[in-house]
Amino acid sequence: MFVIYSLLVVITYSSVWIEVTGSSSGAPATACDSMTPGHGCSPMTVPCPFETLLNQTEISSSDILAVTIQQSVSSAQSFKGFLIMAFDTKTDGVVGTFKIASLDETSKTLDCSGEYENAATHRTSSQKQSVTLEWIPPESFDGEVFFKTTFVESFCEYWVQELSKQTVKITRSEMTTPTASETSPTTKLPMPDVYAGCGVSKGCIATPDGCVDSKSCSMMTTYRKMNDRLQLEIYGQMKGDEYVAIGFSADSKMGSDSVAECVQYRNVLAAYQSYNTKDRNNERLPTNVEGFALDVSTFSEGYIYCSLQHPLVYQNHNQNFDLNEPHYILMATGVTGKDNIQQHTTEEKSRFSIDLTNGFSVSYFNQSRILKQLHGSFMVIAWLMAASIGILMPRYMKKTWVGKQFMKKDLWFVFHRGLMVLVWTLTVAGFIIIFVDVGGWVSESISENPHPLIGCITTVLAFIQPFMALMRPLPNAPNRYIFNWAHMLVGYSAHTLAITCIFLAVEMEEAQLPYETYWVLTAHVCCYFCAQLLLTVLARRKSETVQHKHSEDERGTFGRKLILAWYSSIVVALGFTIIVFIAGP
Repeated sequence: MFVIYSLLVVITYSSVWIEVTGSSSGAPATACDSMTPGHGCSPMTVPCPFETLLNQTEISSSDILAVTIQQSVSSAQSFKGFLIMAFDTKTDGVVGTFKIASLDETSKTLDCSGEYENAATHRTSSQKQSVTLEWIPPESFDGEVFFKTTFVESFCEYWVQELSKQTVKITRSEMTTPTASETSPTTKLPMPDVYAGCGVSKGCIATPDGCVDSKSCSMMTTYRKMNDRLQLEIYGQMKGDEYVAIGFSADSKMGSDSVAECVQYRNVLAAYQSYNTKDRNNERLPTNVEGFALDVSTFSEGYIYCSLQHPLVYQNHNQNFDLNEPHYILMATGVTGKDNIQQHTTEEKSRFSIDLTNGFSVSYFNQSRILKQLHGSFMVIAWLMAASIGILMPRYMKKTWVGKQFMKKDLWFVFHRGLMVLVWTLTVAGFIIIFVDVGGWVSESISENPHPLIGCITTVLAFIQPFMALMRPLPNAPNRYIFNWAHMLVGYSAHTLAITCIFLAVEMEEAQLPYETYWVLTAHVCCYFCAQLLLTVLARRKSETVQHKHSEDERGTFGRKLILAWYSSIVVALGFTIIVFIAGP
């Protein structure tokens, strides 16, 4: 029974990890150097079933080269993802740029090592047999170039840095003089006083706390109603090709949100509308909706500013938005590309939904995380530490500490009951704390975030366990086996769901947990499996020996105690490591 259960635990947690770490919207800029997906699997060693072909082998530096990545002639396989770059044969440095239309639904450009559009990757994870890209060499380049491509067929099936079938020889062409419109920098206006009127003639929300009075905000949004529109100011600290964006959310979670972007890209300032999808990707609208207009934009001394008009009632991505109703305000900064903003590097959300059309208040994004931290810490102590040790006692330690009792109860039972009471207490307390923190039940798609539902099921199972134990039959009762199985199944189910829930919490923005948490949790699962296996092997070996006296410990007691001590010390250490992560900066 325990072997099947342990295997299911490992499979469940592994599948959760794989599910939450995969990406389908293209390679991130962090993959540029190695061109290797961060999937946790080794690259394939069998020959690659895909190839990179060039339509010419000789061009001038003013020409455009067509590059096709496709399945090999002898292959019927398709690929879901790719990352391609061009390299100088002499220096092995990345050269040139890719040109991809903004409406292309298959591919997009990527900025690697601080250079513009010098790589290309997939936009979606749809099956692809062939993709053709346009590559432009540097204007003054003279030399030979080859291409490297990483192909991803599935999560753990990929080939890294596959070389193109040909190289292309490039001859330097005569330089052309850029037109005035191409060289003229964007006109930079003086930075307005964004703090003027906060709380008097406009509402303001900013970070960090108290920054409006000291005029030292790193991000800020102001708002006021102007007839059928909002007058918005978006302000934030940034450098280079970056953005500051504001999102309007009905539930305080990122996903299904309307977004207004204030962007600087190649020294050009602009404002766009976009949409956060349910899977937390951002898609820029082909055209801004009617009523959305940029009035003023400027970038000065590391701060960007956009003043724009925004409609109150509109449709974004086939979803209706009415900003006359209170909304949570999300703000974020990060790197931008040519056609869309990239994943944020800094993000904030309002503590409560804000009425953007009535009254002028000053509020701040930062909110205390103490209740969330208590909730997470309680659950880690309860399930990673107490439950993981306590459930071993009735299965493996009944023939240990024989003759030693506390309050007329065998020690194994005292340990088991004490640990499980701690689990029950901390679980119920953590459940109440998180409900207080979020203000009751928050309606959310289970497919988008199953953590709350699984957490509620776990709490219910844990809550009924002690009451089941109070009604247990006597040891010699004919129906005792029914209680034993029910008690065990409910306990194991709650334990499995609880740790699965902790795995799922790592991906939640509110948790603010580092990626390394996955490794700690995986180490915990492996230690749990090993402890169960070792104790079972030891129990099987001892069952084949002669019967022990009922007044003495069963043979192998020292081994069981040693395994239990080893296991307990490790799970406690791993648990406290995660609590340190939860406490965070």
